[in-house]
Amino acid sequence: MAAEKINSRKIQAEATKNKIYKTAIKLMEQKGFNNMKIDDICTKAGVSVGSFYNYFKSKDDILIEIYKRGDVYFEETVRPNVSGKSTVENIIDFFEYYARYNEITGVETTKQLFASANKLYISKGRNMQAVLIDTIKKGQESGEIIKDYGPEGITEYLFIAARGLCYDWASHDGSYNLREGMRKYMKLLVQIFAAK
Repeated sequence: MAAEKINSRKIQAEATKNKIYKTAIKLMEQKGFNNMKIDDICTKAGVSVGSFYNYFKSKDDILIEIYKRGDVYFEETVRPNVSGKSTVENIIDFFEYYARYNEITGVETTKQLFASANKLYISKGRNMQAVLIDTIKKGQESGEIIKDYGPEGITEYLFIAARGLCYDWASHDGSYNLREGMRKYMKLLVQIFAAK
């Protein structure tokens, strides 16, 4: 009985945290990060300010949560779906998922994520990067990707370009299809690293 109660509490706590998070993302899209207040999030989510602080230390923690959820998305959703084709196609597919994640989080959120003051997106050792590094390693082992650069270096190079495209998309207020643009862009760019 006690275990059921604990599990029930954990489920409720996760549901509350998720509700706060999703509400914050919606408000960020409507108002922008800087104009969104914790009181706004709580009112819209139907929770107390104390509840907010049970899950997040500050409004900035919402951004950290986006990265955490992004890493889970890349480990659980992307990793199983970027294999079975040529390595070049797997890399292109990877970045289409990357574009999709930015579309899901929204234009205003992407603007905040790619602000120069935010250094979270360049932090090393994230699952997102690990998935791509592993894909490139396999491509190098199979002879599909050149070995002139290490997998980490190729990953960094490709991410710089992909972030630039996401930044451009957000700067244009999402006026074009990011996934299509990313697929087209990466198709050209990945050829630099394809073994001839």
